[in-house]
Amino acid sequence: MKQVKTFLSGCGLQSKAVCSTIFICSKQIFDGGFLCIAGGYFVQFVQFVLLTFIWKTLNESNALPPDVSLDQLMTYTLMSTILHQELNIISPATSSLWEGSVIGRFLRPMAIETSFIAETIGRFWIPNFLFLGVPLILFAPVLSVQPLPASPTLGVLSLISLILAVSIGFAVDLLFASLAMNLKNGCFAALAVRDAIYSLLSGEMIPFSLFPKKLGTLFSLLPLGSVAHGPLTIYTGSARFPFKVLALQLFWAVILWTLAVYVFKKSKERMISFGG
Repeated sequence: MKQVKTFLSGCGLQSKAVCSTIFICSKQIFDGGFLCIAGGYFVQFVQFVLLTFIWKTLNESNALPPDVSLDQLMTYTLMSTILHQELNIISPATSSLWEGSVIGRFLRPMAIETSFIAETIGRFWIPNFLFLGVPLILFAPVLSVQPLPASPTLGVLSLISLILAVSIGFAVDLLFASLAMNLKNGCFAALAVRDAIYSLLSGEMIPFSLFPKKLGTLFSLLPLGSVAHGPLTIYTGSARFPFKVLALQLFWAVILWTLAVYVFKKSKERMISFGG
């Protein structure tokens, strides 16, 4: 209970500190590294364009599964690109261990978990939306891609699903940060393992509908399947039972946050006790 109160204090009672952290981190993109970041946005933009051409080619050759709509597939790819940072959350939790900057975060007037979340929102989410999301939304109609949800109701449900997906994503990120703490100097090994797992199991790049049916169903039931596959299928209208998807996401959010808080607390105590 004490751990939960500490975490919530950063979100509620000390919201000014959280907002200040988000604002400061969002301005860091202009501190000399904008061109490097812009290159990353350009790569994502090109990747989106190439994927749309691939889906159109597969559709013209009748290579898509019969229950997969080209329009839904294109919208799925668009939103997965726009929401890349929210669907594939990499907070500073792991990198701060390698840099040694994690120590300074214990001195901030908020829980360290809240600090990682605030930094992620400011450093990645806001710039990604402004410099990649908005241009993609404006450019999408040129490629005949529909950026709007399948219906207003599904748009609201997909927003709820996205919130749950983000919650699961931060829990998974804390678990990998805990793994990095136990690996000591193996922080980047933890990130490599994480990237490999995410690219296969989240459904962010390749929808599970393009997988063999049983394999796609299995992946959709796993925790990472609720991160990208869940909100994107609801948004595009390809989820047959949206409320079941939300229920599964809620289940994994509760399970993973319970595990993440416990494991991160133990790993944090070990790091502080033995040095890190």
